[in-house]
Amino acid sequence: MLRKPRKKAMLEPPMVVPAEQAAKVFPAVRYFQIHFEFLQEQIQLILQNQESLQQQLRQLESRLPHSANGVRQNAQGMSPLERLTGGR
Repeated sequence: MLRKPRKKAMLEPPMVVPAEQAAKVFPAVRYFQIHFEFLQEQIQLILQNQESLQQQLRQLESRLPHSANGVRQNAQGMSPLERLTGGR
């Protein structure tokens, strides 16, 4: 069963902790910096891979025959997979 918080606790000011004690509990700033740098590198790799895949898809689409039985002339609203398979 959940208990309601006491009103006294809600009115108390937040606890102030010296930086030395906080440093023992929380990871160092460098920890977060390393992880943010890693995430930025991963985002850049994802964007590069996305651009490469889009370029490969454009090349493949340009090689596909554009006949009446092949890819529909109006490819709007079709997923890339539908465009590659001719909408089957």
